[in-house]
Amino acid sequence: MSVEPVQRVLRSVDAPHALIGAHAMAARGYPRFTVDIDLLTSDKRVLDQSLWTPLVEAGASVDPRKGDADDPLAGVVHILLSDGTDVDLVVGKWKWEAAVIERAESMRVAGTEIKVPRMSDLILLKLAAGGYTDLHDAAALLALADDHTIPEVERHIEEVRPDVRDVWRDLLQRHRR
Repeated sequence: MSVEPVQRVLRSVDAPHALIGAHAMAARGYPRFTVDIDLLTSDKRVLDQSLWTPLVEAGASVDPRKGDADDPLAGVVHILLSDGTDVDLVVGKWKWEAAVIERAESMRVAGTEIKVPRMSDLILLKLAAGGYTDLHDAAALLALADDHTIPEVERHIEEVRPDVRDVWRDLLQRHRR
């Protein structure tokens, strides 16, 4: 995982960020293969192309895209590093997403020190994403969960969109069978 050049840029402006997606799931004990690396930030400054000048000058391709008013995200920055590493920097726009990053724990993943959301927060992110694979991932994470995970999800589920609560109740009901 060669995400360090991206982290250097994010750290240069103190943009809080965390590893999400399949790599974060693997760090939490559920191995799932993916080619790209997904990061989450709530710092909208990352959508400014000029921030990425050092990476572009080093041969990277950087494509920031702002979300519109109806988009559940503030935007996404697609970064293809010169070594072929593909990074999607998801820009959250809700307070609960910033809180997920704040609660994330520093871990060593593939030789890189990076913050990784708690298991409960990964479940919340997957529920909010809402796709078929996301819901399958949320169920897989729930199956690995310790005694603290369900109460932590319950404590923070109200911060996420209301429709996510029903999905969580359904998932929890299937888990308890």
